[in-house]
Amino acid sequence: MHLQRTQQYLRSISSFVKHRIPLAQALNTRIKHHSTTSTSHPASSHLPLANTTALITGASRGIGLAIAHLFAANGATLVLVSRNVATLAGVLDGLPSPFFPPDPAFTSNSSLASHAPDGYSEDASSAHQAPDSRNNSSARHQILTGDVGSPTFWAVLKQRKLNIELLVNAAGVTHASPLFVTGTQCLEEVVRTNLMGTMLGCRVVGRGMLRGGGCIINVASLLGLKGGTGSAVYAASKAGVIGLTRALAAEVGKSGIRVNVIIPGYIETDMTAGMTPAAREEALKSIPLGRFGDASEIADAALFLATNRYANNCVINLDGGLSAT
Repeated sequence: MHLQRTQQYLRSISSFVKHRIPLAQALNTRIKHHSTTSTSHPASSHLPLANTTALITGASRGIGLAIAHLFAANGATLVLVSRNVATLAGVLDGLPSPFFPPDPAFTSNSSLASHAPDGYSEDASSAHQAPDSRNNSSARHQILTGDVGSPTFWAVLKQRKLNIELLVNAAGVTHASPLFVTGTQCLEEVVRTNLMGTMLGCRVVGRGMLRGGGCIINVASLLGLKGGTGSAVYAASKAGVIGLTRALAAEVGKSGIRVNVIIPGYIETDMTAGMTPAAREEALKSIPLGRFGDASEIADAALFLATNRYANNCVINLDGGLSAT
């Protein structure tokens, strides 16, 4: 009996490894952050995220941009969200998946941009409704601009009735100052974008996943666990994202919605580019691996969470060992 069970186990492992090869190859993919050419491919069925529509906030830079590139390379059709339409349009040029210009008749109508409600705007030249990605392998990417912390933005997005199966909340802003001297406006902006924006995205997009299931990936920060001098507001907002993730994973798991959070440490993005040489050197000394992470390494974790069907309530630290010190 024990021998029979062992043989069955080994056969299952062999089958698992055999079918995980495409994903393993995908996880080894590294994006080129400054690519100026687009390498198009049809969203073929063997890619891990083929026939999947993913909405990514904060997609114009840093971690959100890296995730957008890797998801597109693995077959996903993207809805990219940021505040800057010009920057997002540039992102499209470097995406691996094809982007098709919208119909001329649509681009001549600028009423969407001129009459957009507060908190929401879109570039009429790129806002054309994408075909259903489940039935059309040439579904195009889309870009939307607006304030993720505004309920109006999400209300308008809901009206578009996009079939979003994968949500990545990567939008975030930071502010470094002691709480006692932080202005109310600054406090509200950080909490509005980092926490409120994540909650609104989860609520609106998550509702659309109730029938068919889906995956939500939130991006927090190690400061949400450890804190740090001058980071009270930012740390509080990111701690809220972690708490939100864990509660939501329990609430909606039975509906087939998986909710996970990635907790990056120091990552080479524009948020760390402004560090003084002394602060950077001090940070490097505290990281066991002795370096800052790359945004593509965070994207690798996002791809794992997006494709592993048993991943729910995962809290993934990617900090080079900093949280252990």
